[in-house]
Amino acid sequence: MPKFEVGEAIVYRNGDSCEIGVVKRVCDKKDGEEQGYFVYYHTGDTAARTPESCMNKIRNAYAYEIRRKTEDSYQ
Repeated sequence: MPKFEVGEAIVYRNGDSCEIGVVKRVCDKKDGEEQGYFVYYHTGDTAARTPESCMNKIRNAYAYEIRRKTEDSYQ
């Protein structure tokens, strides 16, 4: 069972830096493969496949309104 849900805000850890992202889609998992997700990290429609081991839940997300800005929201 996937650890993250579509629409959930996550923190992506890459070395010493972190980025906030929003899960776009849960990837199909093949035998022996780590669970992956397509995650939005910017305002465009492109999402990056991200392994679950690099993703972290935001425990106190209930206390914040996290919305991803889209290119359309700038017009």
